[in-house]
Amino acid sequence: MDLATLVPPGGLGAVGAGGLLVTVVLYLLNANRADRREYQEAIDRAERRADEAEVRRSAAEARLDTLQQAVDEARSARRAAEDHADSLLRELTRLRPYEPGGDA
Repeated sequence: MDLATLVPPGGLGAVGAGGLLVTVVLYLLNANRADRREYQEAIDRAERRADEAEVRRSAAEARLDTLQQAVDEARSARRAAEDHADSLLRELTRLRPYEPGGDA
């Protein structure tokens, strides 16, 4: 709404300064209410986005924990396999000592 449209074509005589003042105050109050509503809607959208980001962060963190656990388990299994292979190699060496000049 344009304030210039509030002033009658003949001037303030018909409405009076008080009427115009009341009209301007009402206009400003309505504009302020609309601004507050837009501001609150923007805050609500930002809070929703922040909540959604937190959910995604938590899911990614849980996935990372799961992957880290899988890596730890794989490392542990590899170490156990290496230990077992070393044990078998020692046993094989004990049962069949190395013979120089023989088949390797």
